[in-house]
Amino acid sequence: MILRIDTTTSVPVYAQIVDQVKRAVAAGSLRDGDGLPSLRETALKLRINPLTVGKAYKLLEQEGLIETRHGLGSYVTSGDGAVADTYRRDVLSREIDNLLVDAFHMGVSPNELKELFDERADAASQSLTRENAIEEDGR
Repeated sequence: MILRIDTTTSVPVYAQIVDQVKRAVAAGSLRDGDGLPSLRETALKLRINPLTVGKAYKLLEQEGLIETRHGLGSYVTSGDGAVADTYRRDVLSREIDNLLVDAFHMGVSPNELKELFDERADAASQSLTRENAIEEDGR
């Protein structure tokens, strides 16, 4: 897992780490039992204080997304996937809310927005279908 920190944002570094781990779990790129990089390794790679990484891991542990095994490291423990599902819905809901506000300010009707959404969903589906076919053919 590759973590990236944006120093130009007002979002605290520990919160960025928490968000990226949650996104990886929600997207399925981190699964139950997968190990996270150690606190020290993460701090060195990101050039941040190990206490910052520790704070992020502690929050993830409190939310039930990871567990830390003394001397072994931290592992994803998403359980039944409820945490990932909740996070996925929260992220998408925020994005939809932003889209709705933008559409309202631009005078786009709900019907126009639905048509645009359907068009974009179809285009994305076709693109993903082509990408999957290319991967399966080995090209």
